[in-house]
Amino acid sequence: MTFVIVVAGLVAWLASGTASARSRRRCEERRRRSVHRDPRTANLLDVERRLREGLTDRQVDFVLARIERDGIAARTLWAWLDRFGAPALVAALASGRGYGELVRLLDSAAQPDLDEMSVLAGLAMPELFEGRDARADL
Repeated sequence: MTFVIVVAGLVAWLASGTASARSRRRCEERRRRSVHRDPRTANLLDVERRLREGLTDRQVDFVLARIERDGIAARTLWAWLDRFGAPALVAALASGRGYGELVRLLDSAAQPDLDEMSVLAGLAMPELFEGRDARADL
């Protein structure tokens, strides 16, 4: 009898573990679609997931540290990622742009000087670009 209970428990545990991974992926995909439909609902976890899609781990860690240090809002970050992309966010933050400058650039109709930002970023934090030109991804 004990053997049957142990086997039943093991089967239930294996089934729930597999289902939870699948359900977690479905939940993440639903969240991604939801935030793309309404970017005002973006949170920092959504931003982090998006950063991990296109940046190196070192760059993601740098951006997350700056977000925490400067208190940059997830909605601002999401809007920046939509408009300019993740590499431009790294360049902007590494070149010394702060929260206020990110917002000013987002509010401006003009395109920011990404070449200037990437040159300054490469000089200020060459370790973020692993020996590559900071402009390579822009």
